[in-house]
Amino acid sequence: MNVGTISMRYARALLSFATEHDAEDVIYGNMSQLVHTLDKIKELPVLLRAPVLTPDERVEIICEAVGGNGVFEQFARLVVKEEREELLLFIAHCYMTLYRKAKGLLSVSFTTATPISDAFLSKVQKLIEQSSGAKVELNNIVDHSIIGGFIYEANSVRLDASVKGQLDGIRKKMVEQNRKLV
Repeated sequence: MNVGTISMRYARALLSFATEHDAEDVIYGNMSQLVHTLDKIKELPVLLRAPVLTPDERVEIICEAVGGNGVFEQFARLVVKEEREELLLFIAHCYMTLYRKAKGLLSVSFTTATPISDAFLSKVQKLIEQSSGAKVELNNIVDHSIIGGFIYEANSVRLDASVKGQLDGIRKKMVEQNRKLV
């Protein structure tokens, strides 16, 4: 079974169906919530495979996890009917990718060592929008292990301007130089 191909087919069909019902934005929110919920509640995929649950109970759990509307509920029913619950996370990511491409959105992760203000985030978002020419969906991640600075990630571009990244670079150079000496 090719998980990527199957997930992409479901995501394309869902985007098409959502567009017909003028619900692609709502479904995007549902899918974002689904990714967040599946990340937060690691036991949910195991629960959805429990043989004691009826298909209606599985649909209800999926919809309850995201606060789904009628279009999302129809999607959940199809996924449960076809026994593809284990692909929900992949389908959600594929849908979000297709949606962003269709809407011209650029998803950016901006990792900092400490929380930053909304005003500063807004300035960063405007700067990225001006330089990329695309509408930006900015996700701020706080990771204390980077010590300071920031890490910017968008599409396949990663800019590591963190203190940890610089220290790792110095350590790598020192190890390489010491190997040459021995």
